[in-house]
Amino acid sequence: MGHFFIGLIALASLGWLGSFILPWWGIALIAAIIGFALQMHGVLSFLCGILATGGLYFVHLNMINTANEGLLVSKIAVIFNIGSPSLLFWISLLIGALLGGLGMLTGKYGRDAILGPKETGRRRYRTSGR
Repeated sequence: MGHFFIGLIALASLGWLGSFILPWWGIALIAAIIGFALQMHGVLSFLCGILATGGLYFVHLNMINTANEGLLVSKIAVIFNIGSPSLLFWISLLIGALLGGLGMLTGKYGRDAILGPKETGRRRYRTSGR
């Protein structure tokens, strides 16, 4: 569980710093590198990516939206023929969160493909020595 919180903090902070250099999809690259570096179970890796990137996108989208008083979101909602600007906000947030989750999962499975799956050291049942 410690790797989960380290992944959350690392992805949120490196994603924030990367947003000044990388394009919007660069968070998937950062998430893949963090997913490769940390040894987590697949579900935890995906959940970590979704929570960290979703939170990061939520803060970032809110900052952009309040900076221009919602003008950009409302105009894009008209262009895409989406009834409500808040729906466009949540769709963008969902796409960003999925991007981070799938990036972490890609890094995790890339590590498993290159180095082999993580050994847990636990067995579900006892084997007899006979």
